[in-house]
Amino acid sequence: MNRIEDTIMQSIDELARAITQLEPSDQEALLDKVVQLNVQKAGDNGSDSRFQVMQEAMKDELFLADLREVMEDFSHVDAEETPA
Repeated sequence: MNRIEDTIMQSIDELARAITQLEPSDQEALLDKVVQLNVQKAGDNGSDSRFQVMQEAMKDELFLADLREVMEDFSHVDAEETPA
């Protein structure tokens, strides 16, 4: 990966970590806002199937529990790039 991709992936990881630490009601409110923004952007084209899957995942307690566990397992990993 190049540096930009690394930065994007790190930002996505940080966002996922922040989302999983929210209360379930806050997670749902955030998801609702994302849906509203997506609908505004997409117009009448409908939503992408991948986005639909992400919406369902945000409401799935088992998925969120697994995500928290994986993030906890990797919390010790240094986010800095290491030489090969």
